Amino acid sequence: MLNKVSNNRILRIVLSSLLALFLIVGISIGVYAAYTHSLHAQRTIAPYGVGIRFSSNYLVQGNAGSNVNTIYTTDASETGTNPATVVTICNYTQGKQNDPSQTDISYVLTAKLVKIVNEVYVDAASSDFSNGEFITVKIGENTVTFNNSNGSNTYSFNGTLAGRRANVDVYELILSKGFATEKPNLYIMLSADPADESLPIISGIFRADVRSEGETKSWSGTFSDDMTNYDPSDYDGYNYIITGFGEGECNLTWDKSKVSINYISLSNIISIEGSNLSENGNQMSLTFDVDSNVENRYEIQFYKVDIDENTTWETMNEVITFSFQ
Repeated sequence: MLNKVSNNRILRIVLSSLLALFLIVGISIGVYAAYTHSLHAQRTIAPYGVGIRFSSNYLVQGNAGSNVNTIYTTDASETGTNPATVVTICNYTQGKQNDPSQTDISYVLTAKLVKIVNEVYVDAASSDFSNGEFITVKIGENTVTFNNSNGSNTYSFNGTLAGRRANVDVYELILSKGFATEKPNLYIMLSADPADESLPIISGIFRADVRSEGETKSWSGTFSDDMTNYDPSDYDGYNYIITGFGEGECNLTWDKSKVSINYISLSNIISIEGSNLSENGNQMSLTFDVDSNVENRYEIQFYKVDIDENTTWETMNEVITFSFQ
């Protein structure tokens, strides 16, 4: 009898520890998803392999000039919205939150002005700005602004991602509307350089533009894990990205016998007024209204329930589907 009581006590301790771990990781992911939602990030996939636990939603390995990202606004008028997005630095491979770095990662994020000369990106100067143009990079309360009254063309941020759990630093990037309408020969390059030399330097260049005239609404859903060399069965979970602009109704469905939705991701969508969750056999359906005049983004996590080795990324689009009207 004493052994049975002791075993039950040990089991309760183990289960409590596991639950605490899942909650910590889930909260970290949920906060990131809510942050990107509120700052209308634009979707980008980073093609990383398993094992590189230093990644970003925008920045990738290799030449920054080969990774040029456009940030859109749909209204560049005087009362319109400045092009803006968020850039993340993560201690896990994109799509692999449950396999974070086991050690702390210190890095330096450098923001530098660049321009094109003879088809090559070279250093630019604050004197290249026109009046009223600016570029702002911020994390938390730390903000730097590039403009023509600022003498520096480079700023650096020091960051540390604590190990042993999923961790994300989120940087907001804002360009003035003049970058979208005038399209000056001036860009911002972001580069994250980790102290650990076994990890890659990741970088990217950013420009701004106005959404094509005549486009009034456009929303789409897609996996952010499907550009790696790994099959769906290799993953424990999946990132599903819903991004777009305009007014309408989104409908997200999934086969609950194949995948289950992250509770915090579900809570973020359910909190939208008018949203509805329904069930029909194994099919779950989540509908919610959208209304945004800038690029917006919802990042939703699913966990694997029963995805076998024959499942391809193409057939995964039958397991999780998205429609907009």
